[in-house]
Amino acid sequence: MRPAVTFHPNGAGAETPLALIPFRAGQLGQPTYLELTRVPGGQELIHAEWHPTQDLLALVNATTVEVSFARLNRQGNTLSLEPWGNVVKVEKAPFMARFTPDGRHVIINGLYWGPDVEGRWSEAPRGSVVSIRLEAGTQADGSPRHALVSRAMTGVSPEGLAISPDGRYVVTTNLERSYLPYDDDRITWFSSLTLMTLDPQTGQLNRVADYPFDGILPEAATFDASSQYLAVVNYDFFDDRTPGGSIDFWRIASDPLNPQPMLVQTRYSVPVTRGAHSMVLVP
Repeated sequence: MRPAVTFHPNGAGAETPLALIPFRAGQLGQPTYLELTRVPGGQELIHAEWHPTQDLLALVNATTVEVSFARLNRQGNTLSLEPWGNVVKVEKAPFMARFTPDGRHVIINGLYWGPDVEGRWSEAPRGSVVSIRLEAGTQADGSPRHALVSRAMTGVSPEGLAISPDGRYVVTTNLERSYLPYDDDRITWFSSLTLMTLDPQTGQLNRVADYPFDGILPEAATFDASSQYLAVVNYDFFDDRTPGGSIDFWRIASDPLNPQPMLVQTRYSVPVTRGAHSMVLVP
């Protein structure tokens, strides 16, 4: 197992944009710093995500607003990354990539932040997610052709992105403008989740609805193994009498006469320290 770590181009010691770190028997080894021909110096590789079954990385380039793919090659103890297929343009301020469980598609969220947005992010419009089908065809040189196949709108600033283990649902955690000072007229006294259905075969996304809730900066979400429950990281509360943040639990539900799924917030909530950002489901 080799976690992939990306570096900001202005960070200390970021001569290369990516490092692979060995992880064996619960111990981290020495990182291997790799060059990427498709990410020249000075560009921001904001996220790297491993394919669920192959030595293949999805690389999110925030500078060029695109996703590329690279295959890991091993020659003895030497590691290298080789471009795999075409680069796919995505949407403004891409943030992270998540592969579907079967590895056929990759989902990318767009925050719509930037220097050309009022306040850079504080007045951003609604964000989006897009789906890319891997190996949708073949290019003239015989390499795979990846294709953008679908798009769906989210709430404002969808920083968190989760796909259910059965590949049927996508959820984003939307900051909205919950983080602004209380005396700022632009503040939203809520954050939200956006629920989408996903066709595992075609990669088509269908936005179901936004679900506002009383919380500040929900940074991440993860489904349980059944794909019926969702844990959401809530950074802070508007009620200052409540210390810290929480992990809140939601469930997928539907009306028997209207099978469209919906998200329902449960009463289960686990207090955590203020500022919680991310979590993973341990198999």
